Amino acid sequence: MKNVLVLGRERHLVDASTEIIEDNGFRAVGVTEDKEAFALLDTGDFAAVLVGSGVEYASRPPVHEHAAPHGTAVFEARRVPGQTVQEHVRHVIVPQLLDLAD
Repeated sequence: MKNVLVLGRERHLVDASTEIIEDNGFRAVGVTEDKEAFALLDTGDFAAVLVGSGVEYASRPPVHEHAAPHGTAVFEARRVPGQTVQEHVRHVIVPQLLDLAD
């Protein structure tokens, strides 16, 4: 089972995303603060990190910098208009995670 980190800005959306990811066989940890995400990424315990669409642009390059040394895949949420966070995680992110697990 692979560990997935979810970084977002709104706790209820982070919690909804982690629940969907866990329902698909992964362990997920959700955070809303960059500092906490960077510390967790630095452990090397995560196969992937999902950066929510509400995370500011300035926060994204440091996520990549903390993920890269450990080979952690970075998925940046890019929802289409009208698509909910849950739909995006279920239909876009989970298939990418399953491909990563193969």
